[in-house]
Amino acid sequence: MIDQFKTIADTALPVVAFYSAVLAFGQTRFHASARLLGGLFLLVFIISPLPLRFDETTLAGHLYSSLVWGLFAPASTLLAPLFYFYVLALTEEGPFPRPSRRHFILPAIAVAAGLAMALLPVAVRNGLFSVAETGAPLPPALSALVVIWRLLGPATFALWLVYVVLMYRRLTAYRKRLCDLYASTERLELYWINWLMGMVAVYALLNLVDATVFDPLGWAVVPVIVDRLWSLLIVMVLGFWGLRQRPGLLPPDAAPADVVEIGKYEKSALSPEMQRRIADKLVAAMADERLYRDATLSLWSLSQHIGVAPNYISQTLSETLGQSFYAFVNGHRIGEAKELLVSQARSVLEIAYDVGFNSKSAFYTAFRRETGKTPAAFRKAQQADCGRDPDDTTG
Repeated sequence: MIDQFKTIADTALPVVAFYSAVLAFGQTRFHASARLLGGLFLLVFIISPLPLRFDETTLAGHLYSSLVWGLFAPASTLLAPLFYFYVLALTEEGPFPRPSRRHFILPAIAVAAGLAMALLPVAVRNGLFSVAETGAPLPPALSALVVIWRLLGPATFALWLVYVVLMYRRLTAYRKRLCDLYASTERLELYWINWLMGMVAVYALLNLVDATVFDPLGWAVVPVIVDRLWSLLIVMVLGFWGLRQRPGLLPPDAAPADVVEIGKYEKSALSPEMQRRIADKLVAAMADERLYRDATLSLWSLSQHIGVAPNYISQTLSETLGQSFYAFVNGHRIGEAKELLVSQARSVLEIAYDVGFNSKSAFYTAFRRETGKTPAAFRKAQQADCGRDPDDTTG
């Protein structure tokens, strides 16, 4: 039964990865993140263990074995950097920057070691590790190759843990940046990547312990079937969410190359008097025109409405009003919501939608942050202060 599950998982993983790669490359016209996602799926397809067995004495078996040693195994060291690049592309405001060369140090070592292994005669390669385990002397070059190859697995899993930390820091900064651009951020916050990083971290940590502690003892913490199914689950989650995801820091319908980063004020010519005039426009747009009721309101749409450049609005909000765009808009939303909760008997959800929130959870989070109470508790407290029966209205 276990062998059957293993065969199914070994077959499903490359099929899911290849199908997802095709879909991702079909979306490359949207953004660089689609190309990186497609490359990530293609790499998973390349290194997926195929449920095939070849006799190495045949030409087909010899070629397949050489590919495994020289290409498939070293390619796994590229998975972590490529996933990190994908997260960078999703959270970048402008064109995707050229990656640093340090990300390719381990893959370069792995490729060199893999090619050296692939070029060895089959008999020498197959007996290389068994000879090393008996303590028999090996030529220095082969001895170094065995050591490097044995360290590649633990190094790859350790690198995954490093990249998980880097991605967590990147996403934390990204979510703070969203507040400068959007009044509603919950659909852009990429929390699904946090869950995926957790799955990857558990997978990498268990395999690192296996490779460094239990493998030398002949034990295994992670059975092969669990390893296969966990890998398949990670790829399926990435495919389900990644194929639907778009970058959150780009203006609608804008090409990445056309985007100018917002929030750099050092060279701004915006005077204090101009900032005050812009601040008056912003307050009027909220108080008089009630633009905050637009659930899709963003810095770019507000810029078009009042005729002020986005970076000027961002600078004015930060330096004159002392607020992020998110806090500025949602402050007006909560202000009207408090009035409606006291004066009207409508449900909390109806009021939340009326003032511009697009979900109950977002409204509750913002309301509690602003008032320290839930909307229902606020309503009851205000009605009690006014001498009314709090049960007269719905929460």
